[in-house]
Amino acid sequence: MSTFNPRANADAFDRNNALYPSAYSASSCAIMDRTSKLDAQTIREQVDQRIAELESEIRALKTHRNSVADTSRLPPEILSKIFITVRGVVANDYSLGKSSWVRVACVCRHWRAVAMDCPPLWADLMFNNPTFTEVMLQRSKNAPLTVKFDSNPFPFNDILCHIASQTSRLHDVELYSESDSLKFPEILSSFDSAAPILKKLVLQGGDFPGSYGVIPTSFLQDGAPSLRHLDITQFTLHWNALPLSTTLTHLRLKHVGPENRPSRTSFLGTLAELGQLETLKLSAYLPHFNDTSRPDSLPITLPSLRNLELQDPAAELRQFLSAIQMPKEARVDIEISDGAPASESLGSLFFALRASWTLSDNMEVDAAGDSAQPNVLDLRVVERIPFYTPRIMCWFNYHSSNFDGESPPADLVVSAPAASSGVNLLLEEIARSLDISSLRSLQIASHYAVPSRGTLALFKDLTKLDRIAIWRNHEALSNFLRNLKKKKDRALSFPSLRSLELHDIDFDEDLVGESNSAVRALAAALKSRKNYHPAIEQFRMTECTNFREEHWEFLRKALPEELEMHWDEIEKIVEPSSDPGWSDDADQLIY
Repeated sequence: MSTFNPRANADAFDRNNALYPSAYSASSCAIMDRTSKLDAQTIREQVDQRIAELESEIRALKTHRNSVADTSRLPPEILSKIFITVRGVVANDYSLGKSSWVRVACVCRHWRAVAMDCPPLWADLMFNNPTFTEVMLQRSKNAPLTVKFDSNPFPFNDILCHIASQTSRLHDVELYSESDSLKFPEILSSFDSAAPILKKLVLQGGDFPGSYGVIPTSFLQDGAPSLRHLDITQFTLHWNALPLSTTLTHLRLKHVGPENRPSRTSFLGTLAELGQLETLKLSAYLPHFNDTSRPDSLPITLPSLRNLELQDPAAELRQFLSAIQMPKEARVDIEISDGAPASESLGSLFFALRASWTLSDNMEVDAAGDSAQPNVLDLRVVERIPFYTPRIMCWFNYHSSNFDGESPPADLVVSAPAASSGVNLLLEEIARSLDISSLRSLQIASHYAVPSRGTLALFKDLTKLDRIAIWRNHEALSNFLRNLKKKKDRALSFPSLRSLELHDIDFDEDLVGESNSAVRALAAALKSRKNYHPAIEQFRMTECTNFREEHWEFLRKALPEELEMHWDEIEKIVEPSSDPGWSDDADQLIY
């Protein structure tokens, strides 16, 4: 009779009743067979070793399975391009997480190996934290680097110095700092003297008036021969120290220390060599108007210029424009920074501007053949936010976009800090210097800069002006209506007007209960034209304040039935003054 051995019987039971026992490998079965003959520690060690062997085998099998997938059969160079495309898509979609593209290295061994061996994938550096940025820099090996750094609470100065020291690899560099946390002098001093493949350089210091960063004199002193885009804001710099190259297409200098204005000879001489320059934006950096030096040949030609933005006093602007020639396609944005330039100063400025444009199809030569006059087809008076600087925008090619859009961009924008007096002077000079006889549309949309009745009269005899919009200012509307209203023995004003739009007009701006009077004045001006041909065909009102349904009904009854009228039915009512002397009965509508 056999002896009962509980342990042996238990082992035999485990083996005989295990799930799919035939699937166990001989090595695993051998370990389990020896269990009763070994101590617990030895058993655990052997089992752990066997588990590690099996896990390794499983990983190998999974890798083999992945290797036959279609995505694993792609050549590494194709897969690398796909990874780089994924990174670009993710970087432009914040909902995906800017760094989520890194997960491509966690899908399988093959993908990870390809990702790790693709330096360009890591060369567009991210600044989530300094450690990860350092890892990306290492993995990028010798690939050209793209650096875009915004203000960040982490201490990145050391890693940025390390990156800057690899100047020969820098392709795009953008450094932005809204505080003094970024040590610009230390970082910029880390640059080598030359950046052979640098194509874009943007430096933006802290945006504090009177506070300027410092660019070391040794910064890129041997140049950047491939540079195409240079943008510097809030730094003290000298024109002759800039790394300008003949390949440059974009140059923007803003708040760079007006005391460092370049000499006229140096400035114009360098510009003359920038034949590929497409965009030029300068703020308080033109040569002084009293600098009489000049290069050997004037005017200089900027044949590729398409976008010119200048901010300076009228005298500096006039002197610069008189020294250049630009193509007909160039869009010009001028901000006259002196408070209230005289009419004579504006006249010479516009003369220089007009002469700087190369003759084109939409310009005409005067009888003497002296200058080209752009045809203004669309003119708008708006405000530059957030400073509410009045801006006059002119289009030389007619476009039928809504008044709330600026596409395509205006061909000419002129602005000045002075409010109503400034906008009147500018409009008068535009009417004198440019050809407005073909004007098709006019918009007045300014809270603070209101064209006077006399200034608006400059437009009342134009025979092609058929669209007018008045926005945000009832005083402007009142001045317009005084010109619009037909008077006995006088020619019809705005003879071609077909469409009138009122938007965001407060019919009781002074809150004295005069909204009914304002509506009556509007009705009287429109009604005075009903027997004249051609008549106004469209009238629109949107988002107006202190305008009620009863006002709309009054207008509908007072105006011709054939007039196409639209009101958005929005009633925004602001209660008038609580002065007990005012009464609703004092100002009633009479049909």
